[in-house]
Formats: sequence, C-alpha cells, structure tokens
Amino acid sequence: MFPIQLFLYNIGIACYGAGLRLASLFNAKAKLFVQGRKRILKRVETDLKNDERKKVWIHCASLGEFEQGRPIIEAIKEQYPEYSIVLTFFSPSGFEAKKNYEHADHIFYLPLDGKRTAEKFISLINPVCVLFVKYEFWYHYLKTLQGRKIPVILFSAIFQPRHPFFKWYGSLYRAMLQAYTQIFVQDAASAKLLYNIQIRNVQIAGDTRFDRSARVLEMDKSFRTIEVFKENHKLIVAGSTWFDDEALLKKTLKALPSEYKLLLAPHEINDVNISRIQGLFPCESCLWATNEEDFRRSRVCIIHTMGQLSYLYKYADVIWVGGGFTRSGIHNVIEPAVFGKPIFFGPTYDRYREAVEMIEINAAKSISSANEFTNAILNNKNALLQLSNNAKMYVLAQLGATKRIMDYLAEKCFSNKA
Repeated sequence: MFPIQLFLYNIGIACYGAGLRLASLFNAKAKLFVQGRKRILKRVETDLKNDERKKVWIHCASLGEFEQGRPIIEAIKEQYPEYSIVLTFFSPSGFEAKKNYEHADHIFYLPLDGKRTAEKFISLINPVCVLFVKYEFWYHYLKTLQGRKIPVILFSAIFQPRHPFFKWYGSLYRAMLQAYTQIFVQDAASAKLLYNIQIRNVQIAGDTRFDRSARVLEMDKSFRTIEVFKENHKLIVAGSTWFDDEALLKKTLKALPSEYKLLLAPHEINDVNISRIQGLFPCESCLWATNEEDFRRSRVCIIHTMGQLSYLYKYADVIWVGGGFTRSGIHNVIEPAVFGKPIFFGPTYDRYREAVEMIEINAAKSISSANEFTNAILNNKNALLQLSNNAKMYVLAQLGATKRIMDYLAEKCFSNKA
C-alpha cells in the first residue's frame, strides 16, 4: 500500500480546490471552475433523474482531449443510440466550449476527486462502461469503478519516461494504471513503458484525432469570406498563435511579396489580445466576419471566434502552427496535416509524438526565425511540395484508431447490455 502517497494526494486535491476558490475572486477562469462545481452532485442527480437509459460516461480533461474523444463519442451515438452519453470536463475551456454539444445527452464538470464524492457521482450515473481520454488519473474515481467491476477504458493515451508511473515514487500512479480494464495507447514506445512495469492490458490503437481530422476533410466546408479574402493571393494560415509566433509572422509578412496574405487564429481570443494583434498590423488587418470590401483591401485577417480553424486550413498555401516558442510547445499539427499542406512551427515540439514523427519523415519543418521562415517559403518550391505530400501520406498511415477502439467496446461493453 501507499498510505503516505495517498494522504499527500488527498491533501493536494484539497489544497488545489482551496486555491481555486481563492483565485476565483480575481481570475475569470478559476471563477468558472468553482461556480461550475457548486452543488454539482445535486445537479447531476436532478438532470439524470428521468433518464432511464443505460449510460456511458466519457471524461475529457479539456478541449484538446475532447477532440480526441469526439470520434468515439459520435461513433457510440451512431451505433448505439439507445445509450445515454454522460460527458464530463475538468477544465472550463472544455466545458464552456462544448456545454451544448449535440452528441452528448448530459454534460457536467467533473467534481474534484475524493472518496465520498467519487462514490456518489458514480452511483448517480451508474455507467455500464467508462472511457477516459489520453491522460486521466483520479485515484478515487478509478478505484471506485474498479471495485464495482465497471469497465473503464483509457484511450489515445501516450506515456513518456518522465511520467510518475515509471519513477521509484510512483506506486500510487501505478495503482491507478492497474484500475483500468483496458488501455489503448498511441504508439509502441508507450506500450513498452507499460509492459516494463507489468501492465499487460495494453493495445496500440493510434490517435483518434487523425480519424476526426479525416472527417473534417470529407466535410469540405467552405467559407465565402475567406475565399473573398484570399482571391488570387498566396495564403499563410497561422493557427493557435502566441505572442512570439505573431512577432515572427509580422516580420515574415513584411519580408514576403505583396501576393502573400495572412489568416491568423490566435490561441487567446479575448478582446485585449485581439486588440494587441490588430496593433501589430495597423492599417492592414481586419476581423473575421467584417464586410467583403474590408477583406479585399486587408493583408491580415484575424479570427476572433472559436470553431472554424480546423476547416480553414484547407485555404492555406503554407501553414504555421503556434505554440512552438512556449514552454508547453506547439498546438495540434494533425488538423492541418490532413489537408496535405506544408507545415511549419517553432522549436518546442518534442513532447508531441506526431510532430516528432513528422519532422523525422520530412512532413513538417521546425523554424526558429522569421528569416528562416521567409526563405523556406520563397526559395524552394519543390521542398514545399515534398512537405505537403509527406504530410498527407503520414496522416493516411495513422487512420483507424476509432475502429479498433469501437471493436473492443462492441465486444466488452455493449454486448448484451442494451
């Protein structure tokens, strides 16, 4: 057993909750976190009271994990419509963006982990199976599910040696791994790490985000405003950008011929940040959804709403993925890769398997300066074409994770349970 570690875990959760309550007095995101959990168990009870269908509980930490979970959620809803889907989020960025998501029947914040809270929450839902996305380890939830013999599956998971499961002090975390009925990992390296600590219920399934991105490609959604903005120009689409990305893009655009335009979707879309970005491009920028004349005369279009970016990459001649100058690293490179366009990003990407693999096969390129980016765009058209072709081939080789996971669920979770 690990009484000291569990004690510290419980204290840590309590302190985290107390810290957020204090932060909620002056931080908007913390306020959403706290307010969203007020009387949460009572709200769950009320919301589920008249829903007598069997339930599947799916939990995502935030919006990024939701995008990984989305193909599975929608496949369950399509193949097993008689089941009720309960979707939970840990962070406000996920919940607030998807609180009206049409393919889930009930959407809640996940109450902070605790023995009694977990027991009550699971009793209220009474799921036939539970799916956690990518990297979710809540001791009391997992042990309660294990004790009640409810199948609990982790999917699109990825593990690295730096994670606590593989450290001398990681016995509590290894116990959480053992609570999972099945773990679907993204790659062989993750499977090997788990095998080395005697976790055997592991299958390499891949990353469901590739399947989701492929569906976006099939939708072929069009935007008249972007078509007007681009016209006959070359277009750089920059997604999920931060301050350093935007500074690089400003210098790059200044160095490029006037035939190039920039479609910029910042990571933060609050009014203060949008105004700051407009200040970077004075007299040459417009906001998404302004009139067509503004689009025609502007060289920079700033996307200040959520939900469009994954569809807008199709208009790109060159793609920049933001976050590569931050400590946490780049954002989603799978969404643009599916369109088979040349992809560039900053130097911090090593935590993301798909980015590392794309660099290795020349399906993307890491850039450190505006001068380097400008040269990459202008000086070697064949190199850009090679990046595009390799990106498309890479995505095609990664498809199929959703089917592998659904095949398992059909046998282990949905068979004779309707």
